[in-house]
Amino acid sequence: EGFTEKYGMEYKRAYWSESPDSYLVERHKREVFPLLRRRWMFAEVHSFLLYDFYAPEGHVIEDVFAYSNRAGDARSLVLYHNRYAETSGWIHRSAAFAVKTGQGDEKNLVQLTLGEGLGLQNDSSYYTLFRDYVTGLEYIRNSQELCQRGLYIELAAYKCHVFLDFREVQADAQN
Repeated sequence: EGFTEKYGMEYKRAYWSESPDSYLVERHKREVFPLLRRRWMFAEVHSFLLYDFYAPEGHVIEDVFAYSNRAGDARSLVLYHNRYAETSGWIHRSAAFAVKTGQGDEKNLVQLTLGEGLGLQNDSSYYTLFRDYVTGLEYIRNSQELCQRGLYIELAAYKCHVFLDFREVQADAQN
């Protein structure tokens, strides 16, 4: 609630008379609460993937956290820039994770593309539509491009994108 004084469990009463920070409460109502109503989309780990965020020059930008998750047909992609600076780059391949081979305790390291993580068609006739819940904007990208090149993102200082409502449509073959 934005209070200045913080209390532990041992305190029986507040010593200061503070009112909640109305801007902070309103921001939570606008940005956080709608996502909490959809927390089932973020809760499971079966389809959770963490991604490296690559600068156009090719190095990994460690200040950006990017992950995707799926719950049934629902898909989400979250990016957060944890630094006071602007940045831009690509997410394409997930960080490597271990998968059991079925032969005892043996495991292989696997990386998936963004398209595989989101369950997209690697076909140029498909387009992916998705909405950013932070800005309210809706985007359309070619599914094959997302599978093969990934997604280019620009992030300001301490900003994030929460992409939800992914759906694919196929282009009409008529000219």
